[in-house]
Amino acid sequence: MARRLKGMGLEKYGNGFDLALHEDALALPYSWKKPKLVFVNSMSDLFHEDVPLSFIRKVFEVMNENPHHVFQVLTKRADVLLRHAGQLDWTPNIWMGVTIENADALSRTDYLKLTPAQVKFLSCKPQGMG
Repeated sequence: MARRLKGMGLEKYGNGFDLALHEDALALPYSWKKPKLVFVNSMSDLFHEDVPLSFIRKVFEVMNENPHHVFQVLTKRADVLLRHAGQLDWTPNIWMGVTIENADALSRTDYLKLTPAQVKFLSCKPQGMG
């Protein structure tokens, strides 16, 4: 998918799936007048091991300052999520979820349960769908 988006000339996919922090995108929710349901990282993972906590905090600050929008955050890195969870401000408009793609990933639910997120969800995918 990243290759296709890169081929379409979309600048944000110029490096494929290499880690990139798009700080310019953090200003967008402030300009939206009508409430939106925002999937924060449709082709990324905010809790990737290489995403600095300082950037995660910036994302949370934007979400905290835009309570009229609902932000869905999804991760496969529930251990990193839990490691940072206590250092983040979990306003009610932040929905936190983990991906469960097979039985080996079920332990992610244990990490999610321990986070202070007020709304928690699971994204369950059929075996082999990644």
